[in-house]
Amino acid sequence: MFARAAFVVLFAVGLSAQSDQPPHAPSIQQGYRIAGVVVNWATGQPLAGASVAIAPTTQGTERDISRSVTTGADGRFAFAGLSRGKYSLMAAAHGFMLQGFERHGMYATAIVAGPDLDSEHLVFRLQPDAAVEGQVTDENNDPVQNAMVRLFQQSTEDGRQRTIPTNHGQSDDQGQFHIGHLAPGTYYLAVSARPWYAQNSRVILRRKSNNPDAEARAAQEAAALDVTYPLTFYPDSPDSAGASPIVLHPGERLTAGVVLRAVPSLHLRIRTSISGAGDAGMVGFPRVLQRIFDGYLDSVFNAPESSVEPGIVEIAGLAPGHYVIEMPSSKGANDKGANREGYREVDLAGDLEVNANDSSGFAAVAGSVSFEGAQRVPTGLAMQLSNQETSENFASEIRDKGQFEFEGMKPGRYTVGLQGSGGYFLRKMSVTGAKLTGRTLEIGSSSVHIAATVGRGVAQVDGIALRGGQPFAGAMIVLVPRDAANNSPLFRRDQSDSDGTFTLPNVIPGQYTVLALANGWDLEWGNPAVLQPYLQGGEAVQITGDGKLQIEVQVQ
Repeated sequence: MFARAAFVVLFAVGLSAQSDQPPHAPSIQQGYRIAGVVVNWATGQPLAGASVAIAPTTQGTERDISRSVTTGADGRFAFAGLSRGKYSLMAAAHGFMLQGFERHGMYATAIVAGPDLDSEHLVFRLQPDAAVEGQVTDENNDPVQNAMVRLFQQSTEDGRQRTIPTNHGQSDDQGQFHIGHLAPGTYYLAVSARPWYAQNSRVILRRKSNNPDAEARAAQEAAALDVTYPLTFYPDSPDSAGASPIVLHPGERLTAGVVLRAVPSLHLRIRTSISGAGDAGMVGFPRVLQRIFDGYLDSVFNAPESSVEPGIVEIAGLAPGHYVIEMPSSKGANDKGANREGYREVDLAGDLEVNANDSSGFAAVAGSVSFEGAQRVPTGLAMQLSNQETSENFASEIRDKGQFEFEGMKPGRYTVGLQGSGGYFLRKMSVTGAKLTGRTLEIGSSSVHIAATVGRGVAQVDGIALRGGQPFAGAMIVLVPRDAANNSPLFRRDQSDSDGTFTLPNVIPGQYTVLALANGWDLEWGNPAVLQPYLQGGEAVQITGDGKLQIEVQVQ
């Protein structure tokens, strides 16, 4: 069962309520129980003092707090007098973050209470928090304070294996850091910092000294202070390709020390087309990014920026490497238009001066939306473009005349989606200035226009996962669209509940295959090559409109 709003509200409120009375008394005829024991996943020992809560999963009651209890010395819990239905079951304890029953990322197994169903012998294996801690030091083994320490996690939540930022922390005055409340998984650690003594600004001496030796010493001293730390990955690599994975198991506390080594600071001077005062002819400063982990665009945190003279912006404190520089607009702050004008990719091996006019332009992306059977444009809807490689997401509100526009897009492959609720979906699109395959848009340097038609009325696929003719709980359910490689927004997922049932909501008309996988949670479920061996064993479905479809799927 997908972690719905009930999870969020109950996590935030229900577990602190500690109420053992339901808000509405069940009918006399109905009185089912959900009961079991909470144990430490790592040791199997019962957990005393754990907070356990339930909430009905039915539509319209997602925000109802049903009950919460505290386990006794034997780790046992019980909820009695329950109406027939599905309940989200969740728990937390000191050293154990809030989690759903048999969780897999944002999914968990809901408990079904009803006739002929055993919901009273549950074993809730609560996973203890993991943590990463250590010390950031420099090449002289001195502590580096105020360093930004970030964790990146390998994830398949979006269907493909990606490395994305998760938690972060900061080193103290002894260089120590601690990042806790971590779920098990594979992580990478990166550290950004500036040497406390670094002086990266270039000062032009207006008066020459009569002592050449003094000038030479002054220049040497200035160079010694004009240094920076490159972004450094655990244990000591300035390149993410050399980062060592940190594999965390439930309850594990791992020590990961990082050594930062100062390198000469490089300076990037950007000459603009307008010699204005104060803002150097630009609205804001350029944005500096670098590609890490096979494409993710990461902002550079440790490089100071300074305008050195009208018409020139200087970015100092950069380490050698490859950077993407997004140029701000040279238009006035009140002028209509995008606040990003272009971008440039540079390989820095020494100081460099570039002209903003030589930057590659962002592609202008705009379009219009027509709504089938609607007298006016619904509010709260937006077009979305997502780049899975760089993890960039952009949204543009659909205005009252159906128009939308993005402030500018770098070339690349983007998935097109529709943000908002109300049962609306993208029925069809036509594009000029770019290649469209399914929901995948390949943007180049040309202006792009999208004409989209939006329909209303999405379907729901309800089903049961079976193995050997018996309901199977905890399976990963995947709704796979035809041409899966180019239609990632059409995928749907769920986790089968204690009676083997599942629900796939908001399904757009089309041809699909439903898969039930017993051990598929670590698979790249959005990768057609990975799914290929399972498709033949799935259940083909054709969605033609709204309504509900009931199916059975064999667990593989």
